[in-house]
Amino acid sequence: MLNDAPMAQEDVLPDLNMDQASSGSPQRNFLTIKEVNTISRARTLRLNPGDVIIGTDGQLFTGGIIDFQNLMEECDEDEGVLLTIWHDGTIYNVIGYGPLGITLEFANPDMMERISNDLASYTFPKKDELRVYEVLRSFTRRCEIIDTTPSQLAFIAPALWLIQHRLFEPLLALIAIYSITFVVHWSLFVIAYALMSLYFKRGYLMMLRSFIIYKDFQMWIVLAAHDLKEVQEVCRKFDPKCRFRNSLVGEPQVDEPKAQKKKRRSSIPGM
Repeated sequence: MLNDAPMAQEDVLPDLNMDQASSGSPQRNFLTIKEVNTISRARTLRLNPGDVIIGTDGQLFTGGIIDFQNLMEECDEDEGVLLTIWHDGTIYNVIGYGPLGITLEFANPDMMERISNDLASYTFPKKDELRVYEVLRSFTRRCEIIDTTPSQLAFIAPALWLIQHRLFEPLLALIAIYSITFVVHWSLFVIAYALMSLYFKRGYLMMLRSFIIYKDFQMWIVLAAHDLKEVQEVCRKFDPKCRFRNSLVGEPQVDEPKAQKKKRRSSIPGM
């Protein structure tokens, strides 16, 4: 839960820059996530304590805790709010569709200085330019990226969509359904095709997630990004050793092999 008790900003704002305060210019007061509820939107978005909210809907956010709480409570649950997050030197975006279920506090001066340096080379994106991606990672650091943008191919040609995502087990089942219904009667095949298209339109993302998780992957990060390359770049910043099937960011970092210790020969005869 967000802090509900109203508080005066002068009581909680860090003394970041006395020159700014004396000149009357606004101070930047970013919000840090202090706690994340076990069951919450923030947990689904893979936000963590220590992450800092630095922007909303493509603009710098310097409001207070109550301001942010009101923004998330009043947002359109279909459109959501684009949140720009700072995570230990990495800036990325997510979309929140309502209250996040977090406790917030103001960032400390040291963190504010680091964020200001990172913002010097960052341009805030517009929400309509971004797509939402889910990244799943295995214990061997292999990553699978899911583009959650609605797929027309899954509705028009489910078999081609299955081939595109290498889901060969359900592909065989789908071909069997098509074949059996076509042999019985062509009208039955048309009905089956329409029903399967409707099913895929509603459940293709769940099917894709399920098969990836079945292969020992776990949900890792949810991002709003322009394209796959940007997603891979953010993932590589989080984990330099993560690997992608079709890498757009080069090879991952590899540990240098440890030098083997030479066995000492015994100086005792016969040993």
